[in-house]
Amino acid sequence: MLAVLWDASPLWGHLALNTVIQTGLPYEIVTAKECQENILKEKAFNVLIVPGGAGKQKANLLGQKGMEAVRNFVAEGGAYLGFCGGAGLALEDGLALCPWGRDFYEGRIEHRISGHIYCDIFADNLIPQDMKKASLPVWWPGRFQEPGKEEIARTPSKGEVRVLARYREMGEDFYSHDLPVCSLPQNTLEDWENVYGVRLKPKLLDGQPAIIAGSYGKGQYILSYSHLETADSKDANQILAHMLKSLLTGTDAGKLTATGTAFEVRGGGLCKNILNTDEFSPRWIQTDFQTTWPLLRELDGQLQKVFQLGENLHLLFRRNDWLYGWDTNVHGSQLNALRIALARSLVLPSTEKREEYIIKQGLTFAENMLLFIHGTENWFLARKLCNSLAENERISPELMESQRKELFGMLMYGGGRCGELIAWLDTFLLLGKQEK
Repeated sequence: MLAVLWDASPLWGHLALNTVIQTGLPYEIVTAKECQENILKEKAFNVLIVPGGAGKQKANLLGQKGMEAVRNFVAEGGAYLGFCGGAGLALEDGLALCPWGRDFYEGRIEHRISGHIYCDIFADNLIPQDMKKASLPVWWPGRFQEPGKEEIARTPSKGEVRVLARYREMGEDFYSHDLPVCSLPQNTLEDWENVYGVRLKPKLLDGQPAIIAGSYGKGQYILSYSHLETADSKDANQILAHMLKSLLTGTDAGKLTATGTAFEVRGGGLCKNILNTDEFSPRWIQTDFQTTWPLLRELDGQLQKVFQLGENLHLLFRRNDWLYGWDTNVHGSQLNALRIALARSLVLPSTEKREEYIIKQGLTFAENMLLFIHGTENWFLARKLCNSLAENERISPELMESQRKELFGMLMYGGGRCGELIAWLDTFLLLGKQEK
């Protein structure tokens, strides 16, 4: 059975859940509080999947008791699979499952990159046989602090970490901030670096590790700054499916499918996008959609108008079916997280707990959502106006920043009105656990 740690994963938790559902494997969402209460041991999970998000925030929510429970789970034979922020959580200054640390960036421009990167892939039981190259997706990744020979000599355990993939070249959909880097002429990139000192090609492409793995006690960990759970990313999905099959071989979950077919991601190794319900309906979603909540459906329609306005003002743009890109000054991560969380709520089955929740709190949620939508539309328009006016005519930057924080919270950690709405939808989702 797979466990998905839900806390502090506003967008990436839904991305991971979407993929986990499509594996056909039994799974359960778990919370940091439940980890503190030893749910990982009590329910005998085989794999703990920790989605992206802020690793520090996850650590704070787990607390010392939850962190120790996760370490014990792996030490006693469990597997830890962390993506991006979930990978960072497992490093030496967090869970310390892996003896490596997290490397730092010289500037934020090195971090704010996204899209596919061509990677070298190395032979391992966790990697599909004969795969040497792969196009793997990153979404604002961190970096591993790979030790040198002298450091390994001092600390031999650091040399036991296996590198499964290394970054090499930018793919066709690669962005730095909101700039489509690969559509720019090569000489432009060189001119910007030589003339302005701006380097858009990140240093992580110089052979830095993308995926690593190792042992901890009787268990093992896989840490990936590539989001292998990204929808419609064939190479990444194939690697992830193979990893899960390898991790579960010989376990009770593995014995459920003697042929191994349930380990393959549906669609010939291609994970479908959460919003593409015509092609993919998870097992636990009622396909007749008779239980869709009219209130939430109406709010979803209103939220789509915000995204349309953002597109019209050139503050948002479609990266793919499940993700919008955004202007540097726009808090697009939080907006995307709210969009996906609301989309998920539309296809959750009706339960007694959820009905009670809607009756008691639905109207308050709707009022807060409409206030947020109104505030975001006004802020978008003001943001566009700022871009159009002369510098001495612009709206106070302090006022714009204050309104942005009220709506979206902090850049890395989220919050604000948007965070409150996401938290409400998280509770709505997790109510399904209480009726199992």
